[in-house]
Amino acid sequence: MKFRLAIFAGCAAFAGLTAVCDGQAANAQANAGAAEKSAEAAAPPVSSLPDWAGIWTFDFSGFGAEAEQPVLTPAAAAELKVLQEAEAKNEEPPTESANCLPPGMPTIMFQPYDVEFLFTPGRVTIIQEAYMQVRRVFTDGRGHPPDLDPTFNGHSIGHWEGDTLVVDTIGLGHRTPLGFNRLHHGPNLHVVERIHLIDPDKLEDAMTLTDPDVLEKPWHMVRTFTRHRDLDQLEFICEENNRNPIGKDGQVSTILHPGAAPPKNGP
Repeated sequence: MKFRLAIFAGCAAFAGLTAVCDGQAANAQANAGAAEKSAEAAAPPVSSLPDWAGIWTFDFSGFGAEAEQPVLTPAAAAELKVLQEAEAKNEEPPTESANCLPPGMPTIMFQPYDVEFLFTPGRVTIIQEAYMQVRRVFTDGRGHPPDLDPTFNGHSIGHWEGDTLVVDTIGLGHRTPLGFNRLHHGPNLHVVERIHLIDPDKLEDAMTLTDPDVLEKPWHMVRTFTRHRDLDQLEFICEENNRNPIGKDGQVSTILHPGAAPPKNGP
């Protein structure tokens, strides 16, 4: 009899604990939902945002001698010199893109493919046609998480200053290109963008890159895009019909100079 009473008491206690836990979980879920709604309410309504509809193609400008050049650390400058010397001999190492890996930030924003911007409450989504990459810029007031896993495009938060979208991106742990060269950024790259219209059909992305492992000082670059309201993005599957040359050692290359000998790692 005492044993049965003990079992009954234990079951009752467990049921009570379960009810408490369920209640706590429900409260936590409700609080999270309320916080999310509050954050979205703090973001400006979509109807008040500037018109960025359409497809935006990258303008191949801003790469001349007049553009600001990065000031590299001694180690990064030495690494770039080796890469440039190898490229001059057509002996440059294969790029990760030959294996269909995306270039990541900041290169995602100035690939020779188009981008599209989607505005939803508390978020701006940037879709890059190349590799069908997606950037999510949270504009609901949240900060960066304290412990980020490294990703190609990082973690982006933003806010609106009038008609300018200010984007702060960190968490770029993958070794991907710093710009239009083979030099990779370090694990502590920090990118701040100011994106706004400079003409009805011209969009400007002014970037500031800070990288203590590669750059002696912040590097400022400006890139522009032209709007096309009559275009749509196309599906981009890198692995489909991928004909990059593969050598006997399994290495691949995407750079083929007309009339030049095949890479040394070629078949």
